[in-house]
Amino acid sequence: MEPANLIFFLSDNHTRRMMGAYGHPIVQTPNLDKIAARGVRFDNAYCASPLCCPSRSSLATGRYPHQTGYWDNALTYDGDTPSWHHRLRTQGHAVTAIGKLHFRSGDDDNGFTEEIEPLHIVNGQGALIHLLRATGEGVPPRTSHFEVYSKAGVGEADYQSYDRNITGHAIKWLNENAKKHGKPWVLLVSYASPHPPFAVPKRFYDLYPPDEMKLPVQCTADTRPDHPAVAHIRDINGFEDAPNEEFIRRNIAGYCGLVTHLDEQIGEVMQTADQLGLLPSTRVLYTSDHGEAAGNHGLFGKAVMYEHSIGVPLIAAGPDIPAGASSKQIVSHVDLFQTIVQSVGAELTEEDGSLPGISLWPAIQGHDTERLGFAEFHAQASRVASFALRDGDHKLVCHVGEVPQLFDLRQDPEETNDLMRGDQIPEIAAKLIAKLRTLVNPEEADQQAKEDQRRQMAHHGGPEAMLNAGTFAMSPIPGKDVEIESLT
Repeated sequence: MEPANLIFFLSDNHTRRMMGAYGHPIVQTPNLDKIAARGVRFDNAYCASPLCCPSRSSLATGRYPHQTGYWDNALTYDGDTPSWHHRLRTQGHAVTAIGKLHFRSGDDDNGFTEEIEPLHIVNGQGALIHLLRATGEGVPPRTSHFEVYSKAGVGEADYQSYDRNITGHAIKWLNENAKKHGKPWVLLVSYASPHPPFAVPKRFYDLYPPDEMKLPVQCTADTRPDHPAVAHIRDINGFEDAPNEEFIRRNIAGYCGLVTHLDEQIGEVMQTADQLGLLPSTRVLYTSDHGEAAGNHGLFGKAVMYEHSIGVPLIAAGPDIPAGASSKQIVSHVDLFQTIVQSVGAELTEEDGSLPGISLWPAIQGHDTERLGFAEFHAQASRVASFALRDGDHKLVCHVGEVPQLFDLRQDPEETNDLMRGDQIPEIAAKLIAKLRTLVNPEEADQQAKEDQRRQMAHHGGPEAMLNAGTFAMSPIPGKDVEIESLT
């Protein structure tokens, strides 16, 4: 493998299945599909945690939330834990970030050579309301989450104009800087879409007539999962009552349109890279920080362990990467630390031996390895920590203090049949629980997260101050004020 430049496209809220290259029957993603055709598509890629900040922190550090303490959208990446950006910059590589990072602050040393129009958490504090999950009362019900999804349809949210700015910055950087550096560089192009609201310009929305959208699984009041951990998150987020079909179809149409809008932005950057003659010496990586339920299981958003929320697209293309290939290996965002460092020809250190991930270069070359899939969640409205463990076709979801969930992803890819609800508990469940405990002690991690959250809450004035601060459904783009929902 020869060192090469890297354009790393990162999006927000793009579930793995919502792409033509992954077999979606209607969503139009010609530019992402073209990248996949030039390289390797990973069919079983997972984020480390289905929420923006903890996922992005793990993507940066190559470590899971229980290893770093970056639990939620208030306790987020602050530059203290070494990242692959730090590693590359230290070894003389230019590492430029354009767009949404969702770290604590641009005033921290986040490891980049330069941050261009970054989007970080609100006021360096983030979503303080999440910290209330560590109290007996928990996070109170909110309406802002429901209201954001109510905006689906023809229109335009701030995130789309922001993303077009990101595309412009990326094109400008490539034109002015791509051929200046002696060592291979990394350009992180990080978009805010397809994060809700799913309001998109008419030309994108019209591609997906709402009345032609297929309804998601278990989306009605009588079919929604009633697992207490899942139902609690759904209800606190304003979906205690199941939305009607019009609401669901409108959101699916808007989501599809927003994915196509994102694809168009990526295509413009790729066109510039091609025109500049960069592609023979430049690799391309695409993934998203987490997925989106989009009505499946009666849910909107993420924050759960279903495939639609923790499953992410991951494609790699460029020099030394086989074209038109796919990998069934279970992979994680924590694997990208070693993969990116090696891709540009930088050196891994002895310290990196403690990282939980592995380099994906063997899998890229067609040499798959049997691995466990893992994700965890300690944020938002959840009362207890949740952990997903995938081993082959089976996936266990451990909710601390609650009954687990168990799915056979080969027989039941949409996860509508929880095997823990049958007359007999499958033997595989105990085996998966034992394997999970080789990776993490669920009870200890749950306790540690809540201790850290209570400490952070005290630092900001205690539970009453958290309530007085209110809540919000999305971080504003640079220069805009956050829209606060009052909880008092």
